[in-house]
Amino acid sequence: MLTIAIERAKRFEKTIKTRNLMEIVAALAVTAIFAPIAWRAPNAVARTGNLVVAAGGLWIAFFMLRFGRLARPLPADRSLADYREALLAQFDHQIRLLRNVKFWYLLPLYLGLLIAAAGNVIARTAEGRPGWPELVTIPIFTAVFGFIWWLNEAYGVRKLRHARQRLLDEMHPPGL
Repeated sequence: MLTIAIERAKRFEKTIKTRNLMEIVAALAVTAIFAPIAWRAPNAVARTGNLVVAAGGLWIAFFMLRFGRLARPLPADRSLADYREALLAQFDHQIRLLRNVKFWYLLPLYLGLLIAAAGNVIARTAEGRPGWPELVTIPIFTAVFGFIWWLNEAYGVRKLRHARQRLLDEMHPPGL
């Protein structure tokens, strides 16, 4: 049973590391894309919005590096109960991370995109062109961000809770 617990801990840690790496790369790509867009923005409002998105990418990368994992894996000489508790703590940490994704992940990017869209509406209107086509992007942003929110808070948390419960069922110490 201890060997199974060690393997499960390693597999879970690898999954988390892979997820974190992908998120960090994506966040840095967002920064690399939106920082130059900010400097070519038509006005200060659009520039501010794009800079908020670029800064949001840096924030997400920092947050994932700092808070993406709970602790280092336990050494192999620990007991089954230690591994069980460590895995439960990791699951609980990841659940908390996903339940708060709307604040640390989605909100900075969403606000930046809304501000940039407002700046683009202002610029188009000032040029005598209709600004409303820029407003069409807002429901699209909202739908995409809503889906990402659901994917993390509903689907992801549910999967983690089921995996956590499976762990409790499989590793429940006899006699308790």
